[in-house]
Amino acid sequence: MTTAATDPLEIDTLTGRVVVPPSDVIQMVQPLPGFEACRRYVLIAAPEMAPFTCLHGLDAPHPVFVTIDPRRVDPDYELALGHAERRRLGVEGGEPLLWLAPVLMSDTGATVNLRAPIVVHPARMVALQVLGAESAYTTAHPLPGR
Repeated sequence: MTTAATDPLEIDTLTGRVVVPPSDVIQMVQPLPGFEACRRYVLIAAPEMAPFTCLHGLDAPHPVFVTIDPRRVDPDYELALGHAERRRLGVEGGEPLLWLAPVLMSDTGATVNLRAPIVVHPARMVALQVLGAESAYTTAHPLPGR
């Protein structure tokens, strides 16, 4: 059965079933490495997960990424968005962007990928993972206090 593009989406998450409007769907302008088939995501935030959010894939294999605002990890976090990336996201001027750093949890602790955050343009609902090639940040920055 196919649903219309205006029908709300029901998504089963780790925190339960959520219903999201199609306007909340984020389209990746370039798929995340290893998840080329998944181009549509929704950002799930719940008080019990704060300060974390989940970027939940809508296309198979339905990946779920725990994310955090990189400034929660490093208040001085700054990564330049290149001209090509700004163009791909359709950013004009000083439009606000949402920065999400993927979190990797393991038995030995949690780390945050500050070198390659996912940048969302909320006004257009498009996103792109940015690689800070010249960045001093790492892909496995220790998550403090966890």
